[in-house]
Amino acid sequence: MPADLKTPGEILDRISIQKPDEIVITTIMRDGSDDAITRQALKHRSDTMGQALRDADVSPGDFVPIHLPTCTDFLVATIAVFKAGGTPMPVSDRLPDSELAQLLALAEPKVIISRTLSAPVVLNPADFEANASCPSNLPILISNPIKALASGGSTGKPKLIITTGDALFHADKPIIPMLMRFEPDDLKYSPGPLYHNGPFWFSVNMLLRGGRILLNERFNAAQCLHDIEAYRPTVLNLVPTMMQRLLREDRWAEADLSSVRVAWHLAAPCPAWAKEAFIEKLGEDVVLELWAATEGNGLTIIDGAQWRSHRGSVGRPVGTDILILDQDRHPMPTGEIGEIYTRMAQAAPPCEYRGTQNLEVILDGFSSVGDMGWVDNEGYLYLADRRTDLIISGGANIFPAEVESVVTQHPKVKDVAVVGLKDDDLGRRVHAIVESFDEADAPTIEELTSLCADHLVKYKAPRSFELVRALPRNEAGKIRRSQLREERGG
Repeated sequence: MPADLKTPGEILDRISIQKPDEIVITTIMRDGSDDAITRQALKHRSDTMGQALRDADVSPGDFVPIHLPTCTDFLVATIAVFKAGGTPMPVSDRLPDSELAQLLALAEPKVIISRTLSAPVVLNPADFEANASCPSNLPILISNPIKALASGGSTGKPKLIITTGDALFHADKPIIPMLMRFEPDDLKYSPGPLYHNGPFWFSVNMLLRGGRILLNERFNAAQCLHDIEAYRPTVLNLVPTMMQRLLREDRWAEADLSSVRVAWHLAAPCPAWAKEAFIEKLGEDVVLELWAATEGNGLTIIDGAQWRSHRGSVGRPVGTDILILDQDRHPMPTGEIGEIYTRMAQAAPPCEYRGTQNLEVILDGFSSVGDMGWVDNEGYLYLADRRTDLIISGGANIFPAEVESVVTQHPKVKDVAVVGLKDDDLGRRVHAIVESFDEADAPTIEELTSLCADHLVKYKAPRSFELVRALPRNEAGKIRRSQLREERGG
């Protein structure tokens, strides 16, 4: 093992010696209390849990599902899995039994970390408190694969996205944390659930950088604003849905967010109105967007100033080559929409799937997760939509994300999914399925129709609207668009 590369356990144990009493992870509970742990306690508890995992025969190559709510124990368990040489596998503790069973069948774990499950072999974090016995010295084992993320995909069929390779990191100049502009004295606030790749992997990398983590048990926009003012985080990790809910809070305009040095958003298209409002509040150099997939096959980044001069872009590639290809895989001219193929570090993606076929790799390492988009003459990437979500209506291509960004401007709209339904005349007609904040005070069809007429060319505007109590989501919180389309006739 190269001297400058260390396991997560080695890096965090070294920091714990330097700052043993520093609070490193804090979780804000729904009742307003918090659950915190020092670096010394993190080392102690992850050591004892790591030894228990080894006693259960966990070794490199073994997946260890972490079936917990978002909490301090979730990250303690993650470090323990790395110390045991296993591969952490975050899993939502709210999954239906049938979906959880399918994921566990794919993972074939020797042990599961959970507070609620009882079989086959389960470690409960409550059994590893500060007074538990601690092994004197854990031998260093290198985890491979690095992590496994559970995904329902757009179809709802469970699969695992596995990040291949050794879990070894630069201790002094870690690549990912430095790219994310993390500093050793940062406090990162991740309001999202840890079973999602963004909050999970950002949190792990902040720990490896020497920073601290602030979590909340469940996201609530009003509480989130209060917590930013109270705890003064320097880094935020958000998704556009959270941004929109924060903007609709009465206290948004007066809230003191001056501690925030970096605010990342990712995981979904961000409506222009929401992004502009965040830039106005925090500053052009603070608001950053990242486009990437869990598969690790490409990356773009854009800051607020670049976005304002390339409105709608998700940025320029970072260590990534981009090809825009048509359905026959011929290159598309600059500015024209096609399927986005990417290659990072001039290599095939560092990932494998369980539960479905691996990504197809073409042209010496390029692959696609199905996003559509185009590149301008300065190399900035713009997203259209997933190829499976493209609506062809009357011969015109319509991308749901563009329509959804307009509908979400209505202050009563919590979220929306736009799908193409069968139509004898047009082939497909644009249909918007709307979830409101308050079912008793939902927007009217007339209001939504008028809003879209003001902002969309006629052929892109929804021909019909549907108000629902709640939109179906997968375990990562993403809307099950395919399910909605199939339930309405395919």
